[in-house]
Amino acid sequence: MTTLPAEPIFVSYSRRDDEVMRRIAFFLRDQGFKVWVDNEKLIPGTAAWEEAIETALKKAFAVVVVLSPDSKGSEWVRREITYADQFNKRVFPVLVKGTEELSLPLRLVTRQYVDLRKDEEAGLNALVAAIHFYIGEKQTLEMKRPSGHRESASTLHPAPRSESFPASPSQTKKPSNRILPLGIFFAVFILCASTSWIGYRALSPLLAPDQPQISGSESTVSLQIPVTGSFTPTSTAEVSEAPAPDILSEYLSNVEITHTDTFDDPSGSGWEIDNGEIKDGTLEISADTNYYGAGSIKQFGAGEGAVIDFTYPENVGFEIYLKNGDYNSSKYKRFGFFISTDVIYVNAMNGKDKFGSEFSGNLDIQPGINYSALIAILPNAEFLEVVWNADDPSQSLVYRETMDSSWLDVDMSLYIGIGEGTVQVDNYREIKFSGSK
Repeated sequence: MTTLPAEPIFVSYSRRDDEVMRRIAFFLRDQGFKVWVDNEKLIPGTAAWEEAIETALKKAFAVVVVLSPDSKGSEWVRREITYADQFNKRVFPVLVKGTEELSLPLRLVTRQYVDLRKDEEAGLNALVAAIHFYIGEKQTLEMKRPSGHRESASTLHPAPRSESFPASPSQTKKPSNRILPLGIFFAVFILCASTSWIGYRALSPLLAPDQPQISGSESTVSLQIPVTGSFTPTSTAEVSEAPAPDILSEYLSNVEITHTDTFDDPSGSGWEIDNGEIKDGTLEISADTNYYGAGSIKQFGAGEGAVIDFTYPENVGFEIYLKNGDYNSSKYKRFGFFISTDVIYVNAMNGKDKFGSEFSGNLDIQPGINYSALIAILPNAEFLEVVWNADDPSQSLVYRETMDSSWLDVDMSLYIGIGEGTVQVDNYREIKFSGSK
């Protein structure tokens, strides 16, 4: 049996559908759910109206949208659906009047809806069943969710096995005589490896001057690559493993890679990981209700940016953005994108205000596909973001915005957050460029 959440269900509707909205709200409350309806909580026309609705949507665990020809034409309903997607809330469309063509807004045409037009009672029961299924799905996800990057003291310092679990009979047996041959094998292996290493060190001075020189100890080996040009890589990562995509030249001039991370170092050097881990050559970020994930320690300024390769899984809401300042403060600045339910949105804020229009292009976000994204700070407080299909860069989306003077000379850091599911980041590249096209 599912445990009902403490957070309410937000109901979005047109004023002309007030009567049927009330029947839906009463039915949900009869089933034990908390319900938030604006006409019960707010005085229409007050200055805090929009801010209060946004706050309520953030706190809600799900959103029920009452669909009719009137709600399709309602600006507020459209805004509330947009907010719901932006905050990664599960939306339950409920069709109460009109045909699909007349009642379903563009954002909801591909989503399943509950139909109350012919049999309201059956439709309401179906709505509650769908909500219970979603709650159970979320609770199952919580139980299966990885523990994340941070480790507890007991994980960092595990107790000896004898204190944790009693030894089985097989563990108390004496070692078999097979250990001796294995010990001889490993001794020979180590001897051969040591001989090879000594031989290599003896011959290394004979290498041609323009060959990469290997330095380090037995435990750490780094590849020092001679660099020509006007920049020096900020790490020893192999830039050749993740070159600058050709598509960048369509938007930027004289692009150079200054740092590449292929996530082969489990320590996560260069990153602050709040909720995730590096394994198998990827940065895997797990869901968090506050969208905590991972951020690069790099500070980006004008003429700099980042390219991120990622795989988009199904039914995941996550965001990548550059930021400066404290969230929800008057000086906070953010520029990036947000993907939810296979749709990409501009994710930009100036102080507490969101801004931005829509991406332009021909890319249709699909789960299971590898994508790349560019976020760059252009000269004169202009920002650029491009998302494209890694296998077919001709499929892309572009957004470009010029900010006011308060954005000039502002250093920004990159952050990746996810509200539900898991996202894998494959390659990460920091770039610099001389200008935009």
